[in-house]
Amino acid sequence: MGQAEVSGGGADASAVKSGALAKAHALALDRAASAAEEWRRSARGLRLVKGKRITRPSWAVGVRLGHHGFSQIRRSRGALIGFFVLFVVPAVASVIYFSLIASSEYTSEARFAVRGGERVSTDAISALTGLASFTQIQDSLIVSNYVKSQAIVEALEREIDLRAIYSKHSIDWLSRFNADEPIEAFVKYWVWRLKTSIESPSGIVTVKVSAFSPEDALKIADATVDLSERLVNSLSTRALNDAVAQAGMELARAESRLSAARVALRDLRNTQATLDPRRTADGIGKLVAELRFEKIRLEQDITAAGRANVGADAPQVQIMRARVDVIGEQIASLEDQVTSQDGSSSQTLSGKITRFDELELERQIAEKQYTLTAAALERARVNAEGKKVYLATFVHPVLAYEASGPHRLVYSLLGVAASALLYVAGMAAWRATQRKLAG
Repeated sequence: MGQAEVSGGGADASAVKSGALAKAHALALDRAASAAEEWRRSARGLRLVKGKRITRPSWAVGVRLGHHGFSQIRRSRGALIGFFVLFVVPAVASVIYFSLIASSEYTSEARFAVRGGERVSTDAISALTGLASFTQIQDSLIVSNYVKSQAIVEALEREIDLRAIYSKHSIDWLSRFNADEPIEAFVKYWVWRLKTSIESPSGIVTVKVSAFSPEDALKIADATVDLSERLVNSLSTRALNDAVAQAGMELARAESRLSAARVALRDLRNTQATLDPRRTADGIGKLVAELRFEKIRLEQDITAAGRANVGADAPQVQIMRARVDVIGEQIASLEDQVTSQDGSSSQTLSGKITRFDELELERQIAEKQYTLTAAALERARVNAEGKKVYLATFVHPVLAYEASGPHRLVYSLLGVAASALLYVAGMAAWRATQRKLAG
């Protein structure tokens, strides 16, 4: 009975082994069939060219399949290299740069408006629309363009050594300016660090200056506002100086004219030996009137003596007649001094008065002109000393406490997105090139 059990157990083991072998054989057959089917499909695809079936020997099919597999491996390796070069390296570099290397930027802001010292008349467009006048907008545009120009860059270099501020070694190499670059390159770099805007309709100018430390940003912004104010003040300086110079020239001419009139009047007085011929003529006229009155009185006395039966040869009558004759001669002599009957009036008082009046009128006109030009010069000087156009800064630059840039997370994500786009574009171009070469 024990032998029977042993023999039965051997039979069972043999049956199990044979079953396992059968299953392994069946599995191998299935795999071989699948492989054969794949080989047949590949061979069928290789034999189809332009819709025609091409018969190739079995060894050629094997070589073709081997080459196809190698090409697949090579393409996968190229895609991996492209992914690493076009995506991984730029993405990692952008993340490392913006997260760890990029220097922090600080911004200082100033806001100001261009105003005039005198109230300007409003034009028709401004009155209808309520917008700022053309002159104010033009002045704001002048300032906005000035802060972006090479002129202010050169002025800032003289004032605060702007090139040295942006060329510090503490700034990262990508943001730092190369101090050896020419002024034109520095102007472009300055415009990149500067933002300006003009609000409408007020004409308010906003200037934002970026630097790599709060102190530098504040220093540059203060210098920019100061230089802009100097520019605005100088907009009308030339016109005001020209007005002062012109008023000074007019005053000099008026003074010269007044001096000449006074000298001519002095010479006339010296020549005529009188200060005022008109007053002399008035005195002569009064004297002639008195003499005439005295002559009339004497003539009345002579007439009265004749009525009193006093002879014409009486001594008292003769004396009175002599006095009448003398008075008549004096009256005639005095009248000849005042006027002339023969037309030669140069030596008479009337001619002297005429010449004196001409010079006196010239003197009065010269004095009036001198007074007006002196007042004009004073007004021009007052306008020149004051600010005809000035910069009204209502938001002064202040020290920044927080960095305004760069936005590290946003820029890092943008760098990753740009790397992805670069990878997609590069791979598309590479595959298109491969297809063109294969064709």
